[in-house]
Amino acid sequence: MSYQEFLEERNKIDCLIQQGYYIKNVRENLSGAFVEFELKLPDSSGKKDATQTLHIKNADARKYFSSLLIRQMKQAQ
Repeated sequence: MSYQEFLEERNKIDCLIQQGYYIKNVRENLSGAFVEFELKLPDSSGKKDATQTLHIKNADARKYFSSLLIRQMKQAQ
């Protein structure tokens, strides 16, 4: 895994976070982590919550989303 791959995966994560998504679920296996993001829509919209799943393979990108998840959990308290 190269630094360029890390940057690409980090940018995908940051893009979803900037759009208002939050990390809902993480499933890890030998091929990386599957991070499920959810976008909470206002109840008045009548639409279901939107979800996106990213397959994060790079170890540094996995550390990055882990730090975001810890920050997210602290904000929820």
